[in-house]
Amino acid sequence: MERAPAGLTLRRAGDEDARGLAALWNHAFPGERSAEERIRDLEAGSVYGGLETAWVAEGDGGRRAGAFRIYDLELHLRGRPFRTMGLAAVAVEPEWRRRGVGRWMCREALRLGREEGAVLALLYPYRVDFYARLGFTSAGELHRYRFHPEELPTFPGREAVVRADPAEVEELVARLYAQATRRRNGLLTRPREAWRHLYAPNATVLLHQEAAGEPSAYAVVHPGPGPVETGPALHVRELLALEMTGYRALLGWISAQRGAWRHVVYDALPGEGFHRILGHPRLPGTGTVRDLWFQSAVLLRGPMLRILNLEALLTGTAQNQGDAVLPVLDSEVPENAGVWTLGEGEAVRARKEAGEGGVPIRVLTDLLVSGTLPGGPRPAEEWEPALGLEDFQTLDTF
Repeated sequence: MERAPAGLTLRRAGDEDARGLAALWNHAFPGERSAEERIRDLEAGSVYGGLETAWVAEGDGGRRAGAFRIYDLELHLRGRPFRTMGLAAVAVEPEWRRRGVGRWMCREALRLGREEGAVLALLYPYRVDFYARLGFTSAGELHRYRFHPEELPTFPGREAVVRADPAEVEELVARLYAQATRRRNGLLTRPREAWRHLYAPNATVLLHQEAAGEPSAYAVVHPGPGPVETGPALHVRELLALEMTGYRALLGWISAQRGAWRHVVYDALPGEGFHRILGHPRLPGTGTVRDLWFQSAVLLRGPMLRILNLEALLTGTAQNQGDAVLPVLDSEVPENAGVWTLGEGEAVRARKEAGEGGVPIRVLTDLLVSGTLPGGPRPAEEWEPALGLEDFQTLDTF
């Protein structure tokens, strides 16, 4: 175990830690789950693992100072898979707060993820500015629309939308999702357990399937909170389409539900231009926020991403930059910092110091997400974004 300047040490969690970790996370993240649910999650294993994913920070005398979890994930960008560390449940015991424990644990997590071969790191932040200082950048954005179903056109093709048979839903939907990972940015490779939400008692899985062909689109919908005066709304939890016919057919099916639901909630990617699809894209029940202006959607910011191993990104599938020079600043992962020379398919760190002209790692991560990172990975040869959308979208939470 490596000793930190603050006298902290880090170790893997063991069976004896389950109850204490559940209490810590209940205190740090109240209202999400009960302590007993967290204990079962650790002991039986959740979608991405159990106790083996948890790490405990201890001070002198073995007192727990905090804990976090790291997951071994695979994230897809422009048709290429990248091994990714998922960082979650970073929590500090009350008596250890404001002493740098959280930042130290995050640094240790980055070190562990890199040592295990991760190229990227992904998380959902409790505070954006805290993780921005650690080199993470906001990657995903959604626009949450709440609308009356009749505001959607009755697109053709909805007659080919069927409720999936529970006996085949996992095979069909998982296969379609796997195709989507190669044509969308930000999707994670899903283990079998990740499909549990399809079997929730109140969820309905829809498939767009022409005749005997393969499905081209799916959606998961369920009732959820709506305006007090109208009751529950129909929530679209997921909607993935490989081509426009299936996308419009699913929207047509939602439009046809106007007799059963007064409101629909749908989180659209910015690139969808969903406000152009709605007949009147105004959030029901809202007034003007400026003269003659109205609200159409609520902005949602989701996961944050970070380059963990820059050399791995700039080598192998990298674009040839003709011996260009890239000065990099990274205070948390020193292996990334320095002046890199970008040759043909490889990168060499020429100097360890980048100086004042260096580019922060979070800016380079922005460029990676947008596909403009100098010397960054080329899109896969078969890369053709579904619906023409290159927006970053991670559907899974952890």
